[in-house]
Amino acid sequence: APIRPSQASEATSSAEGHEEMQSRRSERHRTFGWVDIEPGLEVEALEPASVLNDHGIPERVMLSYLQGEIEGETAVKNLPAAILLIVWFLMMNLSHELPPTIQSIEKAIDFDITENANFAFSSPLYMGHKNFMDVNTFADWYSWMNLGFSAIYFPSTHAVSEGANFSIGTPTFLEASTYLMHNRKIGGVQLSQQRLFSSECSNPIVANALELTCLDFRGLDLRLKPTELDVSQQDFYEDTNRTVWIDYLMEFPDTTVSQQLRELEQSGWLDGGTYRAKVSFMTYNQMYDVLTTTSVHFLFAISGHIFKQITHRSFKLAAHADWESWLYEVLFFGHITIIFLCEGWEAISTLREKKWKIVRAWKAYWNFWNVVDWVSIILAYAILITWISQCIGQDELAQTLKDYWGLHMNCRNSTGMQSSECLAARAYDSQLFRQVEELGYVVRANRFISGFYPVCIMMRLFKAFAAQPRLAIVTKTLALAANDLTHFGIVFLSIFFTYVAMGMAFFGREVESFASFDRACLALLEALMGEFSVEEMELSGRPIAFFFFGTYMMAAVLLLLNMLIAILMDVYGQVAAGSRTSESLWHECWDIMRRGARKWTGEHTPLAEIVKKYVEKNGPDCLESDKVIYVEDVLSSVPGLLRRQAEEEMTSALEEFALENTPDIQISEVISTMGRYFGNGAASPAVSPRDLEKIAQQVAKCPPNRGALASSDVDNANVQQAAEEIVRAGISVEVLLKAAGIILDNHQPEWSETSKAQIAALRHVVSSAELLCREDKTILMCQL
Repeated sequence: APIRPSQASEATSSAEGHEEMQSRRSERHRTFGWVDIEPGLEVEALEPASVLNDHGIPERVMLSYLQGEIEGETAVKNLPAAILLIVWFLMMNLSHELPPTIQSIEKAIDFDITENANFAFSSPLYMGHKNFMDVNTFADWYSWMNLGFSAIYFPSTHAVSEGANFSIGTPTFLEASTYLMHNRKIGGVQLSQQRLFSSECSNPIVANALELTCLDFRGLDLRLKPTELDVSQQDFYEDTNRTVWIDYLMEFPDTTVSQQLRELEQSGWLDGGTYRAKVSFMTYNQMYDVLTTTSVHFLFAISGHIFKQITHRSFKLAAHADWESWLYEVLFFGHITIIFLCEGWEAISTLREKKWKIVRAWKAYWNFWNVVDWVSIILAYAILITWISQCIGQDELAQTLKDYWGLHMNCRNSTGMQSSECLAARAYDSQLFRQVEELGYVVRANRFISGFYPVCIMMRLFKAFAAQPRLAIVTKTLALAANDLTHFGIVFLSIFFTYVAMGMAFFGREVESFASFDRACLALLEALMGEFSVEEMELSGRPIAFFFFGTYMMAAVLLLLNMLIAILMDVYGQVAAGSRTSESLWHECWDIMRRGARKWTGEHTPLAEIVKKYVEKNGPDCLESDKVIYVEDVLSSVPGLLRRQAEEEMTSALEEFALENTPDIQISEVISTMGRYFGNGAASPAVSPRDLEKIAQQVAKCPPNRGALASSDVDNANVQQAAEEIVRAGISVEVLLKAAGIILDNHQPEWSETSKAQIAALRHVVSSAELLCREDKTILMCQL
């Protein structure tokens, strides 16, 4: 017989254990909570099919599964549409923007102006040492216009190779009208400027004492170097009284370009009141049907610095020259219209459901994804409106250009540049430039909206992903981490803006990237990604640069950025673990095809119809009801439903429920469970390690015809193995050893329900440990 740890408490422990087990003849199953099961077998694996036949399924479990399947099917079916939307948009945008074509033309003009329009020549006039970026005085500007720009745009002779002592003649009118071989010059070159205006001085006392006059500007701020977007989009307040036209083509071949430029220099066309000067010309590439206006800007900052920038406005005049552009527009905007109709129908259905009570329907209808849908619709139609305006403008330009050749030829055949024909041609050129400038703002608006629209498409993709657990990992991770990310964001932004202020204070006067708030923010964001320039910071001193850069890298990159990754990865691990039991996208696609094939043969009832009919029969409360139902109950509630489909769907519901609700048993829970069955707190006797080893060894040798071990439903090998594992475990977990001692202490030779329950409880301990060890083999419990 097994050695008992405490002979004194034998009777008490045995009596209390017997009483406890008699009061616990059945327990609820840990996974299927509506199933009664023998004590100690609460975590035993049960077959869903047998559970359905013997114990049924709660209504809410079945209906929740069906609704989830409906949502999953809808998401999978909507996924191709969401992907196609970005495809249609991409193809449409490429046909509108023509990035390779436009960039090819504009970059060629940029290169020609930068590399070939040179001045500051050395003898024998073949090497120009400066380009337009080296214009730093008014005299430089006139030199660049006379020697640099005139050479590439107002040629008087054909260029020959270096050292050649011959000439190949002067260009013809058609040759003079051609720029960069394949671009036709349209009209003359416009020289325009924006002027400063008189204003009050910020310190009138000093200004008056020094007899100074203060000037101010409108529009573009030139305290810092502007970007191409700033220059092209900020209003240019042209002083029309100073606008000059160089009519090279109308005068050809008797051109007076050099004379006009000399007269401008002598008259002081540029002076201290000039704020912005612009040299503009227009070209048309017949191969690509692209009209381009190029402007070379010279920006005279009040500080004295002259900024230079080249901008372009380019358009394809025939917006729908081929069928592809029409096709992609029809596909994209047709897709958007279908979304609009679906959302409108959903809104109307919500109104009808809420009995036309607008406030209740409003609250019921609006959610995050519906907001995404409507923003997508509104922005798409905004793109359509701006695109129609652009097409109208481009068509008007094409119609205007039809008169170009006739008007300019009339001028060339007239008596002089002051004739009515030439004045009409010049007025035509002015109107053409204004048309292009106005259309440029429409094009920029269309590009701006189109640039942000893919964000809406991305959100629609996330909406399609949300109902498929394997695809919704990103959105669920962000949603679950939102609270932590909010608090992290407060800390991060506090530190980030502190360093923005610190950087502006340390480097604002020396480093351009820290000269303003927005530039400093961008510089520090780039530093987070590894893009930084310590050399520029060293202008304020190496100690300051070391302190600022070192502490920022430590705080923002090494600490905060890694904390952000840790937050996201922690939540991601939980979401990913929860999605492992979900069906894959391919499995759901297979289910859709399988159900579709059965529906075609009449063997499948749509899931939405099953839910609808069942709810109509049993009332809406069944959606949250724990009432246990069987296959016959569903068949009676849904006429026409085949038994085979009902059993399959209900069994699948139980399988999914089991996967989602399988207990995750922890060490504390195992100890608590054993204590509930075997222990009585401090009253239970302790077991010494030596006694425990003897107990386990004697149990292992216990003959199979003794007491509870003779029961047909107790596996002797399992009991012997459990005892051997306890021996191997040693004394690492005192409470487990104590529980094992109590099991053996209460073991009686005679047959009883008590001893049977005790052996079942030991089996429960072993099975619980097995479940736990499947997840993590490093924890202490896995040693048992």
